Amino acid sequence: MVDERTIVEKTYELYRKYGVKSVSVDEIAVALGISKKTLYQHIRSRDELLKLVVEHSLNKFSTELIKLVTPEENLIKKLALLYAFIVKSSRNVNPTFILDLKKVSYKQYLYVQEFRNKRLYDGVKSIYEQGVEEGIFRTNVDIRYVYYNQIYKVSEIAYKIFPDYDEASSGDTLYRLILNDIAGITTVKGHQVFDEIFDELLQLL
Repeated sequence: MVDERTIVEKTYELYRKYGVKSVSVDEIAVALGISKKTLYQHIRSRDELLKLVVEHSLNKFSTELIKLVTPEENLIKKLALLYAFIVKSSRNVNPTFILDLKKVSYKQYLYVQEFRNKRLYDGVKSIYEQGVEEGIFRTNVDIRYVYYNQIYKVSEIAYKIFPDYDEASSGDTLYRLILNDIAGITTVKGHQVFDEIFDELLQLL
C-alpha cells in the first residue's frame, strides 16, 4: 500500500539519481505503480512533495551521520569520519539536484544551505572545541573558515566543477585534501595522534 512516506522516499530516490527538473510527477507515479490522481490524494502539490523530499533527505543524512560519528572517541578520527561521510554522500547525488532546487524552489534551496551552514557546522565546531579542550586542536584557528573551505571543496566535486571530473579519483583527492586541513589545525600532541592513525583515516572513505 502506497502512503506519503513511500511516495517521498521514491521521489527522493529519483531526484537524487536524475535531478529535480528531469523527473515529472507522472514519472514518479509510474515508478510507484499508481496513478497521478492517487499520488495527489496523499500529496497536495509538487511544491509540498519537494518540501517533504528535502526534509526527508536532510533527516536521513543527519540520522546516518550521528549514528556513524557518535560512538567514536578519537576526535581526529571523528572529524575525519564526518567529512568522509559528506564526501561519500555527495557522490550519490546527481550534481544537478541542488542546482535544480535553486531554480525550482529557492525557499527549499535556502533550507538546505541553512542546514549546511548551521546544523552541520555546529557538529564540526563541537568536535573542534572538544579537541581544543583535550589539547588535540590548536586554539588560534577560526574553525568556521576551515569548515567553509572544506565544504567548498566538496561542492566542487558534487557540482562537477572540475572539467576533468572523475567520480572516484576526485573524491579520493578531495578527502586527502581535507585530511591535510585537519592535520593543519592539530597541536604537536594532536599531530602525533594524526600520524599514528593516518593509514586508518585513509580507509574511512
